[in-house]
Amino acid sequence: MGIIEDVFKALDRLPGWTRIQGLPGEFDQLAKRVANLEEKLGGKWPADVCRFCGERAVRMTFCTNANTKGQVEQTWVCGQCNGHDIRVVGPQRA
Repeated sequence: MGIIEDVFKALDRLPGWTRIQGLPGEFDQLAKRVANLEEKLGGKWPADVCRFCGERAVRMTFCTNANTKGQVEQTWVCGQCNGHDIRVVGPQRA
Protein backbone atom coordinates (compact mmCIF):
# COMPACT_ATOMS: atom_id res chain seq x y z
CA MET A 1 0.00 0.00 0.00
CA GLY A 2 2.97 2.35 0.44
CA ILE A 3 3.50 2.74 -3.30
CA ILE A 4 -0.15 3.64 -3.92
CA GLU A 5 -0.10 6.23 -1.15
CA ASP A 6 3.07 7.72 -2.62
CA VAL A 7 1.42 7.95 -6.04
CA PHE A 8 -1.61 9.76 -4.56
CA LYS A 9 0.65 12.17 -2.67
CA ALA A 10 2.54 12.90 -5.88
CA LEU A 11 -0.72 13.49 -7.75
CA ASP A 12 -1.93 15.88 -5.02
CA ARG A 13 1.09 18.08 -5.78
CA LEU A 14 0.10 18.45 -9.44
CA PRO A 15 -1.71 21.77 -10.08
CA GLY A 16 -4.56 20.33 -12.17
CA TRP A 17 -5.21 17.19 -10.12
CA THR A 18 -7.80 18.77 -7.80
CA ARG A 19 -9.65 20.07 -10.85
CA ILE A 20 -9.62 16.60 -12.40
CA GLN A 21 -11.00 15.08 -9.19
CA GLY A 22 -13.98 17.46 -9.32
CA LEU A 23 -14.91 16.64 -12.93
CA PRO A 24 -17.25 13.68 -12.24
CA GLY A 25 -19.49 15.82 -10.01
CA GLU A 26 -19.43 18.70 -12.48
CA PHE A 27 -20.28 16.33 -15.32
CA ASP A 28 -23.30 14.99 -13.40
CA GLN A 29 -24.55 18.54 -12.75
CA LEU A 30 -24.21 19.46 -16.43
CA ALA A 31 -25.98 16.27 -17.51
CA LYS A 32 -28.93 17.15 -15.24
CA ARG A 33 -29.08 20.71 -16.62
CA VAL A 34 -29.08 19.45 -20.21
CA ALA A 35 -31.82 16.92 -19.42
CA ASN A 36 -33.96 19.67 -17.84
CA LEU A 37 -33.49 21.95 -20.86
CA GLU A 38 -34.33 19.16 -23.29
CA GLU A 39 -37.47 18.38 -21.30
CA LYS A 40 -38.54 22.04 -21.44
CA LEU A 41 -38.05 22.15 -25.21
CA GLY A 42 -40.07 18.96 -25.69
CA GLY A 43 -38.13 18.05 -28.83
CA LYS A 44 -38.87 21.41 -30.49
CA TRP A 45 -36.52 24.26 -31.33
CA PRO A 46 -37.40 27.83 -30.38
CA ALA A 47 -38.43 29.80 -33.47
CA ASP A 48 -35.44 32.14 -33.29
CA VAL A 49 -32.72 29.41 -33.21
CA CYS A 50 -30.78 28.94 -36.45
CA ARG A 51 -30.81 25.36 -37.70
CA PHE A 52 -27.45 25.93 -39.38
CA CYS A 53 -25.27 27.66 -36.76
CA GLY A 54 -27.36 27.33 -33.57
CA GLU A 55 -27.38 31.05 -32.74
CA ARG A 56 -30.57 32.74 -31.56
CA ALA A 57 -30.43 35.25 -34.40
CA VAL A 58 -33.18 34.07 -36.79
CA ARG A 59 -35.87 36.54 -37.80
CA MET A 60 -38.86 36.14 -40.12
CA THR A 61 -38.34 38.36 -43.14
CA PHE A 62 -41.25 37.41 -45.40
CA CYS A 63 -44.61 35.68 -45.10
CA THR A 64 -47.08 34.75 -47.84
CA ASN A 65 -50.05 32.43 -48.44
CA ALA A 66 -48.82 29.00 -49.49
CA ASN A 67 -52.12 27.30 -50.36
CA THR A 68 -55.89 27.31 -49.88
CA LYS A 69 -55.75 25.22 -46.68
CA GLY A 70 -54.84 28.28 -44.64
CA GLN A 71 -51.13 27.48 -44.51
CA VAL A 72 -48.59 30.27 -44.89
CA GLU A 73 -45.02 30.16 -46.13
CA GLN A 74 -42.53 31.97 -43.92
CA THR A 75 -38.97 32.92 -44.86
CA TRP A 76 -36.59 33.09 -41.88
CA VAL A 77 -33.04 34.50 -42.15
CA CYS A 78 -30.22 34.17 -39.61
CA GLY A 79 -28.48 37.44 -38.80
CA GLN A 80 -25.33 35.54 -37.77
CA CYS A 81 -24.62 33.11 -40.65
CA ASN A 82 -27.17 34.42 -43.20
CA GLY A 83 -28.77 30.96 -43.45
CA HIS A 84 -32.26 30.89 -45.01
CA ASP A 85 -35.06 28.65 -43.78
CA ILE A 86 -38.49 28.36 -45.42
CA ARG A 87 -41.25 27.07 -43.13
CA VAL A 88 -44.82 26.21 -44.06
CA VAL A 89 -47.08 26.76 -41.08
CA GLY A 90 -50.70 25.67 -40.81
CA PRO A 91 -53.54 27.00 -38.68
CA GLN A 92 -53.52 26.05 -35.01
CA ARG A 93 -56.00 23.44 -33.88
CA ALA A 94 -58.11 24.28 -30.87
